[in-house]
Amino acid sequence: MDNTPELNTGLSAPEAYLLISLPRWDAHRALKLGFMGLVTQAILRLDTEDRPGLIRTRHIPHLRIAPDLPTPLPPVAASLVKVVRAAEPDGLLKNVLRQCQHEYRRTLVGFIEDCVGPALVARGLAAPKRARALGLFPYDSFVLTAAGEDEKSRLQGVISEARAIPSLLDSDPAKVAALIASLGSAFLLVEELKPHYPALEKALRPPDGGDVYNFVNPASFDTGSSGDACFDFGHLDFSCFDSGAFDSFDAGFSDASGGGDGGGTSGC
Repeated sequence: MDNTPELNTGLSAPEAYLLISLPRWDAHRALKLGFMGLVTQAILRLDTEDRPGLIRTRHIPHLRIAPDLPTPLPPVAASLVKVVRAAEPDGLLKNVLRQCQHEYRRTLVGFIEDCVGPALVARGLAAPKRARALGLFPYDSFVLTAAGEDEKSRLQGVISEARAIPSLLDSDPAKVAALIASLGSAFLLVEELKPHYPALEKALRPPDGGDVYNFVNPASFDTGSSGDACFDFGHLDFSCFDSGAFDSFDAGFSDASGGGDGGGTSGC
């Protein structure tokens, strides 16, 4: 029996997050995962600027659109690229997040309600649902379909397996590659992998110096149930999140967003 994990066919990190989190979700976390996912896919570029501080040098993160974007981008990626473009030319992270509040409303709930949730609906993994908080206050949410429940179960199983990746980096790189391919951008949901991104970059890069992994032709397209072409990202690059860049992005995102969950949690 073949136990090789199934290849992830294009769920973005925020889509994967919402899929396994429903009926609850945190819009700030979903947004952060969305930006990080696009950086690893080379759709966005994360740059850090060193500025002198009173005690130590501050590392200021900037998000910028990478050249030669593939087209068409799937809806979630296209929406995030739009807000980054609105913060040009400096791309200062706090300005990007300010644009997010214009685009997705102050609490960022629009990112889930108008962007990520509908993307899952278009894939046939979720359906819209009107609910009431405390039995009184109506809000828009989503419920998983049977296909969504199946994908949630699969994804949770691979995430559970992926927690063992640090112990497999030296002994079984082929297994590591298969797990990462099965997760796609959802690897960002595996907290245990964060300290090991540089090691993943080294372990998954072939001897000829090519892409870290490219199991899916990034020029291929899938058509979802909505009829819209969805770009199927097959390339992930861990080198963009070295410890310094990752830490500056993490801290900058928390500072710019106030450090909380932004009131974007739903499904009470």
